[in-house]
Amino acid sequence: MPRVDLSLLALFSLAATVTFTTVLAVPTWQNFASRDSISSLVPGAGYLEALGLQYGTPYYLSVDSPRGTPGNATIEPTPNPPLFFVDHGQLYQYTNESYILHVNVINTTLSETDPMPYRLVLGNKHEGVKNTHWRWRGTVLHFDHGEKTNLGLYYKCWDGLGKPAVYMYLDP
Repeated sequence: MPRVDLSLLALFSLAATVTFTTVLAVPTWQNFASRDSISSLVPGAGYLEALGLQYGTPYYLSVDSPRGTPGNATIEPTPNPPLFFVDHGQLYQYTNESYILHVNVINTTLSETDPMPYRLVLGNKHEGVKNTHWRWRGTVLHFDHGEKTNLGLYYKCWDGLGKPAVYMYLDP
């Protein structure tokens, strides 16, 4: 009859108990089912955190209107940031399982109220600058238009009316 080492059996039982306890200690958050189901519906969706702002406070790409409605893109320290994803070179904001907003780039070079040439706006359909491509380069989100790119740089500015928005330049 084979001899069983009880110390290995006890160690295995302890490891199984610790693993089971760890699984039970996973925190949940509001709307867990909705956020869990997005992984199968929209792979790669996540928050877009802005770097370079006030240290210690996370800022995220957001929108200046109620969630699910079109408006200017903004960068805010929100506790519940919206989810974004890139699909076939286009950037979208995930609102819920049946509603998704397009992130559009609007040419504002002729505007007298916008401080930079391109503004990010969320809308119900794709509009604004055409023949564009959003892509990830490492952890940085780049925007390309032909041979020009924003090099992953975005600017939070206030327009001439005092409303915050996200702007960018395109460099060759």
